[in-house]
Amino acid sequence: MIYLWRAFKNSQNKYIAIYDGEKSPDRYLFNCGKEVALESLNSNIIFQHKLTKRQVIQFDNIPNNSDSPLVNQKIVNALLELSPTDVQFFDAEIRCKDGVLTNYKLLNVISTIMGLDHEKSIYNKVHGTEAILGFEYCAYKPNCMGGHQIARNREYQSHLLVTQKIKHAFEKEKFTGIWFVTPEEWYGLLYRR
Repeated sequence: MIYLWRAFKNSQNKYIAIYDGEKSPDRYLFNCGKEVALESLNSNIIFQHKLTKRQVIQFDNIPNNSDSPLVNQKIVNALLELSPTDVQFFDAEIRCKDGVLTNYKLLNVISTIMGLDHEKSIYNKVHGTEAILGFEYCAYKPNCMGGHQIARNREYQSHLLVTQKIKHAFEKEKFTGIWFVTPEEWYGLLYRR
């Protein structure tokens, strides 16, 4: 079974860290499914948050608007154990309303898969192209992750996909700030049929 990595269920805007695009590298570098050379980054990765440091550190995964997870060392360690060849991490600053947190990393997933079930999925394309604009319903082919435990969908890179192995390991550790949901369930909630 395949799951989407999402912010925790029913998260509100006040919990979302905002990527500082003016002071940070282009956020799209980190959702292409490719390794990023540290030397190519011309600035720090900075997020702005409306909450206090104390409120933010309750989350192992800080929900944010960058399409790349912002995770603490516990999740870093888990992913390095479960899927070391699929991940890369970068130091990040979270500028809270009462100070700066520096103990979180931006997760760059460096593997991609082609597993979308086009016959079952319902989606719109960017006008005049084959690029997917968005989904009304989404399904993936069984076993499309191959040997990867975490990967991006090459056809729709904002989909960060994980296997049941990662889902179970994260649930066992009770990591906070994450919701693993099947694509079918996610789009079913958005577009109740």
